[in-house]
Order: sequence, then C-alpha cells, then structure tokens
Amino acid sequence: MTALIRILEERYKQELNSSDFHISKSDLSYSQNEPLSEDIDLVVRSTAIAESDPDYISLKARELKIWHRSDMLNFLSVSYKQLVVSGTHGKTTCTAMLAHLLVAAKLDPCFAVGGILSNYNTNGRHGNGEYFVLEGDESDKSFMKTTPYLALVTCVEPDHLENYPNGFPEIQECFTKFLNSAQHSIVCIDDITLENYSQKNQVIAYSSLNKKADFFIDFLDGQAYIHHENKSYPLNIAMQGKHNYINACGVIAAAYALGISIETSVQALSDFRGIQRRFELINSNYHGIKVYDDYAHHPSEVKALLAGALSLNPRRLVFVYQPHHPERTKQLWKEFVQEFQNFPQEHLCLIADIYVARSKHIEGINSSRLVEEIARPQVRYLSPSTNIMTTSQGNYANIVDLLKPNIDAVLEDADYLFIVGAGDIAKVAKAFK
Repeated sequence: MTALIRILEERYKQELNSSDFHISKSDLSYSQNEPLSEDIDLVVRSTAIAESDPDYISLKARELKIWHRSDMLNFLSVSYKQLVVSGTHGKTTCTAMLAHLLVAAKLDPCFAVGGILSNYNTNGRHGNGEYFVLEGDESDKSFMKTTPYLALVTCVEPDHLENYPNGFPEIQECFTKFLNSAQHSIVCIDDITLENYSQKNQVIAYSSLNKKADFFIDFLDGQAYIHHENKSYPLNIAMQGKHNYINACGVIAAAYALGISIETSVQALSDFRGIQRRFELINSNYHGIKVYDDYAHHPSEVKALLAGALSLNPRRLVFVYQPHHPERTKQLWKEFVQEFQNFPQEHLCLIADIYVARSKHIEGINSSRLVEEIARPQVRYLSPSTNIMTTSQGNYANIVDLLKPNIDAVLEDADYLFIVGAGDIAKVAKAFK
C-alpha cells in the first residue's frame, strides 16, 4: 500500500492543493485509534484487512466507494505500458531489479514494488516515461486484473491454496491466462510448468539448467555469465545467492525485449544495491557476527536462501525461521519437514511459533510439532521467554522481548545469523541492527 500512496502523493499533490487531496489512515500516517476523516471519497483496502475490521465495517456502513489495492494499482498504471512481474517466488526482487534498470537506462518509469529498494529508499515512484513496473500478486488472484504489455514469470508452485479451490491446476490455468494476455512473455524454464508453456507458446525463455534457452546463466570459478546468441557477458550483482543471479537473468531478458542492450542491463544491475529484507545484511558486526534479514516464507524460498547462506562458507550458521500463516504451513507441511530435515548438522536452525496472517491458529498445526516431526538435533523449537502477551490474532505482542534473549543464548561461536520470515520476526531482526 505504501508504494501506491507514494505514487499518488508524487503524482497528484504537485497538481492539487493539499486542501483538495489528502490521504489518511494510511500505512504512512496511521496511528492507533486515529479518527476516520469525515470527508473521505474513496477507500482502498488490501487483502490483509479482514471483513471484521472495525474501520472497514464503519466505512462500509457509510456506503463509500471501496477499492481493492489492485484496483488502485490498475487505476494508476492504466495509461502506461504495464511491465508485470509475477511468480510464486522472486517477484519482488525481479520487479525491483527491472525498475532500477529502467531508471538507469533513463526511461523514467513508474514503479510499485513489494519491498524497499536500497538505491532509492522507497518502494514506489512516479515517472513520466511510458512504462509502469509492478508486481502481479498471484496470492489473491489480483494479477489477473492486470493488462501486461510485458509479463515476466519466475516460477509456478502450489501456494495460497485457500484462494484456489481447484488446487494447483487452477494456479497453472491462471498463469497461462496471464501470460497469454501479454505482448511479450518472459519465463524461467527451470520451472516445469513454464517449460511446458514455452513449448506451446512464443516466449523469451531464460534458464540456469537449459543451455538452449534464449538467455542462459551459468557459473564458472565463482563468476556468473549470461549467454545469448553465442555471446557471453559476465554478470556481477551485490545480492548474494544463485537464485538472485537467476532473477537477474530474467530481468535482463525482459529488458532485451524492450530494446535495452545486454551491456546496458549488466552495467545497471552492477549498481543495484538490493532490497530490504531480501538477503539483506543489516549488521556486519554484532559481537563479531554478520546478521542478515530475509523475507523467505515458502519451502522453496527457504531452500534457496539456505543455499545462499551456505555459499558464504559460515563457520557456524544460526538460522532463525518463523513460519508464516497457519494455512500455508498446513498445506506445505511435508515440504517444510523435508527442507529442514536436510539442514546441515554442523549449523543450528531455530523455528519460532507460526505468525498468523489473515486467519486464525489451526489446532495441531504449530512449530513445536513441526520440529518434532523434523526430528533433527540441529533443528530446535525457539520457545518464547516468560511474560507472554498476545494480540487478538494470537501473535506475540512483545515478540522481541520473548525471542531475542533465547537467540542470543545460542550465538556462541556463530559467525552468521539469518533471521527469516514474512511475519513480525522482522521486529526481532531490527533488534540485532
């Protein structure tokens, strides 16, 4: 939501008097119990706002026009060529990279990204160029509302199944329709669904496995190379992890479809400083320990992040993970068990209690039981300290006080600490800055 607010403010506050245009109760200005303005014309609601939210109930009773955030995003981008990035993983990173690349190429894009770009310290920007770079959110199917000039899809995996009654086949069908609606389709054929799509449709394919892809990335003696039409281009980015280099390959392919040379793209991405909460180094010396913060919350994301963490050659890694959303944890239980059973025995993984988002706790679905089923001594349940206070959804109201002391207690001999998850574990990460 903050990206949309920033774009609105940049676009319209320059044109209208502040008395004529005002944003209230936003992610930027909200404070608890702040009274709702009486002169509201339009309400924009994200999926995270429940039907039972008191403010939402009050606004509905006033019969105000209520838009979903995806409707506002489409309203802001309808007059531009939409460059829409979607996929189960990697869309925020790819969207941010593509936005930065277009800025570096002096194309003056608008962008709305699901994370803060370190180069600009913002996630939203109004531009006067022809392109609007945005994330297509598959979690609530809102990516189906977009009208992409270019669609970039990173991967298609089961997730957010509560919004797809017919399961994974329905997810695949939605992505097929999304790609079919674009003039340019960029897909990663490391993914089996996208590989199958590429065999039946005209796409620009990128891969780290298939050398026949239009854009192929590989690694030789620690150096990444992009291969295209019998030419090779060395690629260096600030973000760690093979998965981020594959993301960069997809962005270079997308930029190429827009007429931007590979040389320009490689140079632009070398200056990309990353995104907050995406393999972000937040403290290089916490009592001699490097501390990283990351948003990973799906088994595949955890696997990719752990591979990136291990590529740093840690002496002893402490990996703190908070599962996100009881429904997801239930749906992907076996996958989580499998990934954490493979956690290296010389390192330590701590699994915190599940963060509740847009739902309620589910009986029998909890981190203590998950750790029991993983059944590895190097994977432990991160129990909270005493004096537990909870929110109405059952999350910890004082999570830093409850978890940080127990993390500190196991950091002896550690040289890397990763704090991982999409929930309020981010508050704990900030305490290690």
